[in-house]
Amino acid sequence: MNETMDFLYFKNFVEGLDMDIEANFLSAPEPPGLPVYELNGEKVSVYFRNEIRQHNVPFILNEKQEFPVLVAARYITPTAKDMLRAERINYMDSFGNAYFNLPGLRVYLERHNATPYVKPSSKVFTQAGGQLIYHFLQNPDLVNETQRYLAHISMISLGSVSKVMQGLSEHGYIFHEGENKRYQLLGYKELLDRWVPLVNEKILPSFLLGTYSFSGDLQSDWKNQFLRPQVFWSGEPAAALLTHDFFPQKFSMFTTFREKRDILQTLKLVPDPNGNVTLYAPFWMDTNNMEALFNRMNYKNVVHPVLIYAELVYSGEPRNLEMAQNILNEYLEPQF
Repeated sequence: MNETMDFLYFKNFVEGLDMDIEANFLSAPEPPGLPVYELNGEKVSVYFRNEIRQHNVPFILNEKQEFPVLVAARYITPTAKDMLRAERINYMDSFGNAYFNLPGLRVYLERHNATPYVKPSSKVFTQAGGQLIYHFLQNPDLVNETQRYLAHISMISLGSVSKVMQGLSEHGYIFHEGENKRYQLLGYKELLDRWVPLVNEKILPSFLLGTYSFSGDLQSDWKNQFLRPQVFWSGEPAAALLTHDFFPQKFSMFTTFREKRDILQTLKLVPDPNGNVTLYAPFWMDTNNMEALFNRMNYKNVVHPVLIYAELVYSGEPRNLEMAQNILNEYLEPQF
């Protein structure tokens, strides 16, 4: 959003409250500063988003701004609103729901009529859509590849690719100008934000192989014991491999071993419903480009940083959120 659009959204949100509140735009500091608005004389730093979910809240709490933060989003989940109120963080949405905890303005409105800005039934934010978006988040230039190739690497049908691409275009995530112009992926950060719950809630459960424990003393030497082409670490162990100063407590692993016999005999893991090792089958088709990326970064047996980030941030655990922010800054921000 630009400043003009931000102001229009802000005014519309305030008008939707149907209260005698005067709203004014004051300034737009350089990032990471947030735009400053005024509500009945109370200055607030406004955090604009299309949607706020539970995993977004810890990042909002880390915002260091001159004035109290006000979250302004088209949709805020009920859980996220509960978390924001518990921390006395101001918010308002496009449905006329609001919480203001300011010295001269105290408001709490909950009309219980909010629904997600993009409904779960959207042809974009489905399991198939998430598998395709995963590749766009790794390499935005892939939006210019053939649909047949995209179907192959995403492990989805050609028809699903067509629907998702059309939906991404309709929602403004893909743009092209003129017949001979290349497509561009827009709104990377927003798309990543939408993808985090999608991959954790829809994709990973569909590719779950089981929960296991390490046998013997494998956990103490996990970095070396599982250094093999059939294993890709994600989440906490992948963060440990990237940073060298993080000690995993929960282990997320993708493996091309599908048979339980191979998991038991080769990986030497023990089935355990309460174990700290979660195994998944890959939901992507490996490519030479990805392998080259891993070789350059010297971490052959981890997944792409975008998936590591998604698992870490969705966990909601403070130690993981700090590491997720580091991965976001180092590996993903260049795509923004």
